[in-house]
Formats: sequence, C-alpha cells, structure tokens
Amino acid sequence: MNDSGITTLGSYHHRYCSYDKFKRLSSLGSHDPKYYDQIITKVNMQARKHQQERDETAVSGKRILIIDDEFDICMAYQMVLEDVGYQSSTYTDPVQALQEFKPFYYDLILLDIKMPVLNGFELCKKIIELDRTVHIVFITASEEYYGKFRSQHFPELGRINYIQKPVSNDELVQIVDMIVANSASIE
Repeated sequence: MNDSGITTLGSYHHRYCSYDKFKRLSSLGSHDPKYYDQIITKVNMQARKHQQERDETAVSGKRILIIDDEFDICMAYQMVLEDVGYQSSTYTDPVQALQEFKPFYYDLILLDIKMPVLNGFELCKKIIELDRTVHIVFITASEEYYGKFRSQHFPELGRINYIQKPVSNDELVQIVDMIVANSASIE
C-alpha cells in the first residue's frame, strides 16, 4: 500500500495484463520483421506495376499548355493530364503566358476565353502568329455566345474547337487524347 492508500499490486496487475495482451497480439506475426517486409514488398510491387501500366499507356512527352485565369482550374486540369502521362504547364496570367510562350514546343493549348487584360481570342491570335502548328482548344462555359463573338470579331482564327465547362476529368482526358492523336496522324 502506498501513501494514498491504494495497493500497487493493482497497478502491477494492470501492467502485467497489458503486457500479456501485447505478447498475444505480437504472436500473431504482426511484429515479425518478415511480415512487414512482405507487406512493404507487396505495396512496392503494386506501385511499380501501376507505374508501368501508366507508362505504357502514357502519351510519351506530349506537352500541354493550360491558360486560365482561375488557379483552381489550372491545377485541376494539370493534375488530371499529368496523371495520364502528359507534361503540362499552367498560367493564370495571359500576358505572362504570351511573354514566356515557346514556339513549336507545345502539342496542345487549352485556353480560357474570358480573362483579364488579354482575352483568349486575342491571345490565340498572337500565339498563332508565333506558332502556326500548335493546336488550340478553347475552354468556356458559353460556347455558343463566344462562337458567334469569335466569328464576328476574329474571323481570321478560323474553326476552333471548344470544350464546354464544366468538364469531367474523364471527358477532358478523352478530348485531349483525341486531339493529340489526330494531330499526330496529320504530321
């Protein structure tokens, strides 16, 4: 018995029971180093297999430029496209995107229309002056309105493809795959 009048035997018994329970659990193999090695090996093998599958289906080295004044949209599109093997760069500032544009570098540009300072049509016109080979797809929530606007104010742009916002991840990948495959077969 200690100064508080409580027997230490109960504390000892509790510790002993906890230790006994620990021993029983550890005897199930969960603390065996070989058990952990097997789990880690399985996880690593699954990760490697998944990466190999992605590499085999990846669109080797195709570069996508994403220009949208909404940061969240840029990041979402970038993550989705990089997850399936595309290399992508993003800009939320159309002026900066134009200043840093690399002619004959990108395979596809996903371009928002409604942006501050330099709208998508103006930016598209300037990009085409620098690189006539790049494929540009507009991303907009108002395809019909902007289609009419483009034909009236930017007829020199010709026929441009549109992706209607909001677009699902799967749909985005399908559209990009189709455009990149078609452009590769044309070249």
